[in-house]
Formats: sequence, structure tokens, C-alpha cells
Amino acid sequence: MKISKQSIFVIVSLALVLAFSLVIGCASTQVRVPTEKVNAFWDNMDWGDMNKAEQELWSSVGYTEAVWNGDEKNPPEEDMYWKQLAPEKREALEKLGYTESFWNDGDPE
Repeated sequence: MKISKQSIFVIVSLALVLAFSLVIGCASTQVRVPTEKVNAFWDNMDWGDMNKAEQELWSSVGYTEAVWNGDEKNPPEEDMYWKQLAPEKREALEKLGYTESFWNDGDPE
């Protein structure tokens, strides 16, 4: 069976489009993790600038778009210490870059 150059071109082009789509799709679901000034990083982020994975993690801690934008009251978790948070909420916050000290004390000066 002989494959034409045109067929090879089409196959390679489709493979590249598929690979590019996968890379873009993965990038949009990766959670950005700040390494310092965690509060400042997220405080300066608009809800619409977060990807779906980040929004889902914040939602699991009680935030919605309306809460994030200041249109609704902050969730009770905002006033809790790290050890008072449910384990699944601490896990979500860790994925967002928080540690116990960042959550309890805020960003270091």
C-alpha cells in the first residue's frame, strides 16, 4: 500500500492539531501555585481570570463568583484557623498554594 505525500501531510497536520489541543486543554486546567505572597496573588486575581480547576478549588472552600467579587458575604471558612478547617478544605487550599502559616497569618512582609 502506497501512501501519497498529501495523505502524509494531512495525517501529520491532524496529529499536530490534536497535540496542540491537548497541550492547551491541559494548561487551562492546571492550578497556578504561587510560592510566596499567596494572599496577594489570589486577592489580585479576578474570578474570570481563574481557570476552571482554580474556580472549583475555591468553590470547595465556600467561594463563588459573587463572593469573590464582593457581592456576597465571605464564607465562614475565611475566619477559621487552619486546624478548624475540614481536611478536604485544607487539601484544596494546599493545591492553591496555602500552608497553615499563610492561611493563619497572611503573607510575610
